[in-house]
Amino acid sequence: MAESLKLEWSDDLSTGNPATDAQHKYLIDIINELAEAIESGHASQKLNSILNLLQYYTEWHFEREEKCMHRLNCPSAETNVNAHKQFIETFLKFKEEYKQSGGAEDIAMRMYKTLTDWLVNHIQKVDGQLRHCTPAS
Repeated sequence: MAESLKLEWSDDLSTGNPATDAQHKYLIDIINELAEAIESGHASQKLNSILNLLQYYTEWHFEREEKCMHRLNCPSAETNVNAHKQFIETFLKFKEEYKQSGGAEDIAMRMYKTLTDWLVNHIQKVDGQLRHCTPAS
């Protein structure tokens, strides 16, 4: 049997901020729904609703995380804002490409791979800096 695509939460994804970590866990849950749809061969039936949820939740989460970083005077706050903008642009391009293709499975797989690689890398390198940030006195 092939190895599952699903991401698993681990301590190396923890930012030390409970609210941010809870939001990241839910993002991983949504991305894992995409993995399940791809693995089951039902991506074309389920992907539209998964992508809509992912877009809504990601935008909601990014807004909260950016406010948190600014509130905590995190030096990576602006890097985070720019990374989020790039992610949304990439995500929207994939979403449009998928829509235009009529639901091509290869696009769903490329999207999954890109999103998971970006998310893990971003959490570890940028969001993880939250654990070193404290509010101004």
